[in-house]
Amino acid sequence: MIKLIRKDLILHKKFVLGVGILYPLYLGFMGSRVDNLAMLPVLGGFLYAIVPLILFGREDKFKSEAFGLSLPVTRREYLRARFLLSWGLMFLMYAMGSLLMVAVPGARLAAATVFSPKMILLSLAFMAVYFGFLMPLFIRFGQVGMLVFIVALQLIGVLLMVFRSAVGVTTVKKLFRLIPDGVAAVQSSLGAVPAFLALLALLALLTYASFELSAAFLRRKEF
Repeated sequence: MIKLIRKDLILHKKFVLGVGILYPLYLGFMGSRVDNLAMLPVLGGFLYAIVPLILFGREDKFKSEAFGLSLPVTRREYLRARFLLSWGLMFLMYAMGSLLMVAVPGARLAAATVFSPKMILLSLAFMAVYFGFLMPLFIRFGQVGMLVFIVALQLIGVLLMVFRSAVGVTTVKKLFRLIPDGVAAVQSSLGAVPAFLALLALLALLTYASFELSAAFLRRKEF
């Protein structure tokens, strides 16, 4: 599995290096100027989650995924390497981007805010949710799956705006605050450290479910 990760890093070294430098710089600058703190993990989580999918999309674009699966590895091992590499890239970019958010001159966010347990949990939660939904779609439909997810989000947003008078503004706000309010509720009921561990376990379970669904799609995929 380590060899598979190493293969991807070697084959995509220019892309990984470019994204590894430019992406944290962009996110760090954007985060340092953000006015609405609640939007930081929402937007940041999505931007972090799509990077590994863009990387794997390069193989989909050049039709080279069949070559990777022709190596002496099982499809689960192949997919496991992709999940580990994806989370490694997301963690690395999140750490670098967060450091730059407080290091950029004129930054509006303090380190205590960016690296607070609540902000870390929210960022990880949104990354896990976005990636957990996107990866099975990507395995099943390729790059089109990511477009389907983005279009679906836009349609949901439009429908909520159109019918907000019917469902109520309060209901719409609750939907958008479902994850932040859930994290806050767990923290208030369990305490900081137990809540942190419990939510990490929940995110790991979500990632495992995403992996199993992706593995099911990959088993049925023909090349």
